[in-house]
Amino acid sequence: MTPMKITQIMLAEGFGGAERHFVDLSLSLADRNYQIQAICHSKFAHQDTLSQHPNIQVTPVRIWGKWDVFAAKHIQNAIAHFSPHIIHTHLARGAYIGGKAAKALNIPSVVNLHNYVNLKYYGNINHFIAATEDQKNYLKKQAIASEHITVMPHFSLLPAVPPKPLPEHQPIQFMALGRIVKKKGFDVLIRAFRAYLDAGYDGLLAIGGGGVEQENLVQLVSELKLADKVEFSGWIEEIATFLGKGDVFILPSLDEPFGIVVLEAMASGKPIITTKTQGPITILSSESAYFTEIGDVDSLTQSMIALSQHKAAATQKAISASKLYQTTYAADAVVPKVEAIYHHLSKST
Repeated sequence: MTPMKITQIMLAEGFGGAERHFVDLSLSLADRNYQIQAICHSKFAHQDTLSQHPNIQVTPVRIWGKWDVFAAKHIQNAIAHFSPHIIHTHLARGAYIGGKAAKALNIPSVVNLHNYVNLKYYGNINHFIAATEDQKNYLKKQAIASEHITVMPHFSLLPAVPPKPLPEHQPIQFMALGRIVKKKGFDVLIRAFRAYLDAGYDGLLAIGGGGVEQENLVQLVSELKLADKVEFSGWIEEIATFLGKGDVFILPSLDEPFGIVVLEAMASGKPIITTKTQGPITILSSESAYFTEIGDVDSLTQSMIALSQHKAAATQKAISASKLYQTTYAADAVVPKVEAIYHHLSKST
C-alpha cells in the first residue's frame, strides 16, 4: 500500500505548546511510515529536528503575516508539488493560508485548535480537532456542526518515568516551565513561593523558558530577596532532563486552554500543582493533582504547604497522573485517532 502523504502547516516563529504539538505529531506520523511535508516559518527553531527524519520533507517559508500573498502562493505551489492526501494546519495563520490552498487544490483539510479562535480565519477548514469538550462547545456556538468536530487531546512523546517519593530531609525543588508572559502567572508563583518560605518551609524554584516578562520577574525576585532561591533556567530544549532535576511541577497559568506542559509533567512522574484553568481541570482531577484558584497567591501557597506536609499523598497523586498519561495522553493512545480522521476525510472526497 502506498504510504499516505500528509502536509503539516505551522507558520508561527516561536516555540510553545502548539509548535511542540506540530513537531511531535509530524515525528509520530513519520515513524508510522506516513510521508510528511512540514511547512514552517523560515525562522522556526526545530527545523533540524524534523529534517533528520527520512520520512519528513521540511519546507521553510519566509512569511510576513496572514495576508502575505507571495508566501501564500509559494505554500500552495509547494503543496501542489507534494500532492498530499490531507492538509493538517495549526494556529490561525496556518489555518487561513493552508485552508485556502486546500480549497484551491481540492484537498481535505483539518486543524488542531490550540486556543479559543476567531473563526474568520478558519472558513476553508473541513474538520476541527478540539482538545477539550469545552472547545467543542465553543465551536458549536460558532455554528460548526458536530460532525465536523472531533474531541481529541494533545499528546507528548516523553516516556513515562516512575514517580519517586519526595525528599524527606532536604529542600523541595519546585519546577515551572513555559513562555514567560503575563498570562502564565509566574509572578503569582514567585510571590507564593516567598510566602511558602516565610511559613517556615524550605525549597528552591527553577523557572524554564523565556519571554517578555522575564526582566520584570527578575526584578520581583530581587525585591522579594529570593535571588539565592529562584533560578531562571532559560529556554529548555530537553524537557525531560529539566523536569527530571526537580521534585514538584507547578503550573500557575491565568489562562491555559490545554497545556501540553501538564502532559510532560505527568510523564516525568512529578506531583503537579496547577491552577483551575480549562485545560488542567479537563486533564487532571483531585486524585492526580493539587488545584489552586487562578491568580490567587494564598491558594497556591497553601497547596505547596499541603504537599510538603503530606508527601506520601503527593507521591500517590503523581502515580495516578502517570497511569492516566500512559493510557490517555501518550502518543500511542492519541495518534491512531488522528490517523482515523485522515482516513475518514480521504474517503469522503
